[in-house]
Amino acid sequence: MKKFSALLVFIILLSLFKPSAAFAAASLTLSPASSTKSVNDTFSVDIVLDTGGDPVGGATAILTYDTTKLQVQGSTLTPGPIFGSSVAPFTNTVDTITGQIRYDSGTLGTPYTGRGTLATMTFRAIAAGTAQVNFVFNPSSTTGTSIVAAASGPTNLLTNVGNGIYTVTSGVVVSQSLPPSGAVENTLMVLAGGVGFLAIGLFLSRKALLNT
Repeated sequence: MKKFSALLVFIILLSLFKPSAAFAAASLTLSPASSTKSVNDTFSVDIVLDTGGDPVGGATAILTYDTTKLQVQGSTLTPGPIFGSSVAPFTNTVDTITGQIRYDSGTLGTPYTGRGTLATMTFRAIAAGTAQVNFVFNPSSTTGTSIVAAASGPTNLLTNVGNGIYTVTSGVVVSQSLPPSGAVENTLMVLAGGVGFLAIGLFLSRKALLNT
């Protein structure tokens, strides 16, 4: 019941959010923002929150990813430490059909100020190509968008997001073709024969000169 009440308070606060003030400079970014992987490789990407010096009470990260190139490992994300390791996220979902991730976390206690990991996603590369992972962010909206909640009241401090782009290669190593079996030996024999004929020719030419 206590957890449900906290969740209800958090949802109510989110519904009251106003667009960010001009001085706000909070951001949500991905780390690493880019990398190159082979098919079947697994790799982790952190959702990084930077409060821009302002204390925040929570954050919502909504992202989309390319389901034809990437597969999220597990049905949830790994919570980051910035709101306390004992704080369970309010929402932690992965929709593998639409390719949407939503992670809501925060605290009703001490606000967070600084830069740290909000959550970690783990992907597996499943097909070659370029895959984008993008934040859903509409600074003029208060619903269906990523948010960084000011600790002082219902204000969205988020002004900047940093998306990710990941290259997946087939993993096939292209090697230089080797000559057919016996081709090297045949080539060496031809060269040896040519050198032999050249030597005989030089010898006969020298002998002819000496006899004149």
